[in-house]
Amino acid sequence: MNLKDPRDVTVSIVVPVYRPQPQHLREAIESVLAQTSDGWELVLVADGPQPGEIERILSGLDDERILVHRRSDQGGIVAASNDAIDRASGEFVCFLDNDDTLDPSAIQALHEVIAAQPDTDVIYTDEDKLDLDGRRVVPFHKPGWSPERLRSQMYIGHLAAYRTSLVRDIGCLRAEFNGSQDHDLALRATEQARRIVHIPRVLYHWRMSETSTAFDPSTKDWAFEAGVRAVQSQLDRLGMLATAVRDHDRVGVVSVNPRLDRYPLVSVVVLTGGTSRIASGRDMVLVENCVASVVAMSSYPNYEIVVVLDRFAPDALGDRLLALGQGHVRLLRDTEEFSFAGANNKAVRGAAGDLLIFLNDDTEVITPDWIERFVLYLLQPDVGAVGCCLEYPDGTIQHAGVASREGGPGHRSVGMLRDETGEFQALGLTLNALAVTGACLGVAREKFEAVGGFTLLFPLSFNDVDLCLKLVSQGWRTVLDNRTRIVHFESSSREPAVKSWEHLLLLERWWHLLNDDPWDNGNLVGYRVDEIPPPTALTRLRELTGQSFAPRSWPLELVPNASFVPNA
Repeated sequence: MNLKDPRDVTVSIVVPVYRPQPQHLREAIESVLAQTSDGWELVLVADGPQPGEIERILSGLDDERILVHRRSDQGGIVAASNDAIDRASGEFVCFLDNDDTLDPSAIQALHEVIAAQPDTDVIYTDEDKLDLDGRRVVPFHKPGWSPERLRSQMYIGHLAAYRTSLVRDIGCLRAEFNGSQDHDLALRATEQARRIVHIPRVLYHWRMSETSTAFDPSTKDWAFEAGVRAVQSQLDRLGMLATAVRDHDRVGVVSVNPRLDRYPLVSVVVLTGGTSRIASGRDMVLVENCVASVVAMSSYPNYEIVVVLDRFAPDALGDRLLALGQGHVRLLRDTEEFSFAGANNKAVRGAAGDLLIFLNDDTEVITPDWIERFVLYLLQPDVGAVGCCLEYPDGTIQHAGVASREGGPGHRSVGMLRDETGEFQALGLTLNALAVTGACLGVAREKFEAVGGFTLLFPLSFNDVDLCLKLVSQGWRTVLDNRTRIVHFESSSREPAVKSWEHLLLLERWWHLLNDDPWDNGNLVGYRVDEIPPPTALTRLRELTGQSFAPRSWPLELVPNASFVPNA
């Protein structure tokens, strides 16, 4: 393959300048001059008259790669940035705040991506912060491209580079979203982008000052309100039946709440053998508790509960479930040897809904609009599986999505407390993940049938992960809504142990995804796959030793897997 020479690609670095501390501006400019790669230009826009020392710095710049433009009046960051974009000659533009700094290899990393994948339109990198003493702290190791997360949180942040022609085509930055103009731009640009690439390296250093959002988010409270408007603008453009609402308990987080105008029939599928146990101080038949919670808590008006009784479940249990269901329950009987995959496939054939939610009998619904939240995403054409956050009865987290490290899948955030925020607010976000657990998993019937449903090769374990990966392989992403919570009494009705042959078979079928989880970040370390940020020292050590992870590209270019048959 003939790659475009990175030196032929120009990246325009846009810097609006408005009364920064002189030393910070010098450091920002010096970080650009220190780049290991040529092929860049620096476009500085003085937003109105500047203090004498700032003007002397700008006037003293003598480098043909640097362009200084002076506005006669202060127009604000949007106007100044758009002036810079108008003057940019680069194929890509990226944004640098006038007191932040770039890693010396930042532009080289962008060049390498552009050369290798010429249809790239958006690139973003990891970042950290400079504290008040100039020390690098709080690395943000980001996931791969996650459109749901971008609506919940402006996670792309810095460094973000956009194809210049795309930015101009969509109208550049918009003044009505001042304060979150970058979030609005990211939302609009990624809607149109042919390819989005994440570079999992810390290449941008965001300075914390007493008046910055990096140090004190409350200093720009109005900016978060602009972010809500930006998200609502996208929801309206995409025709998503939802309302964007600011989360006042989580900084910079937007909740996307369903505002449905239609209610397709949802089939909630529950398999059961009628197991009893003492849980949360109560002696209960698990499926009865599950069905009762669905009926009592669900605000969605159009659903059925398809209960599949196994060969050991007494007939009297079915009678009790029909009474508890208040007209929502339909019963099926499975007389075969138990197979989670096979019994769920049978239930789908007997279900009436076009939207399906598989729910374990050892769960309890605690979020009233849980079905609405599932339906919102199940109606999206590019979404496959949908899941939620599961809690143990003691309020700790059992599941916040599936990630894969070192070739094997596992639950995120196990054991974290219900009210913890997670890595950069992750436990309060709707985001994308490799897979979600079958304990509560939604999918549209059409897509479920298109990939052959649950494969019978995994009768007990990993059938949920396999289903999600079959959907991903067809171009449908997995959505995890952490704002929907379900209590899970954790495999109390079946033997939870995973057999070695199941693990080996999963690896054989899906090694290309499990060995390089597109929605994880290899820099994150901690207990299993929990989202625990690494210490800053570890990030430094990896940089010094040259350890880095390959850029992740969307759309995914999956390695063909001969062992995967769509209807298996």
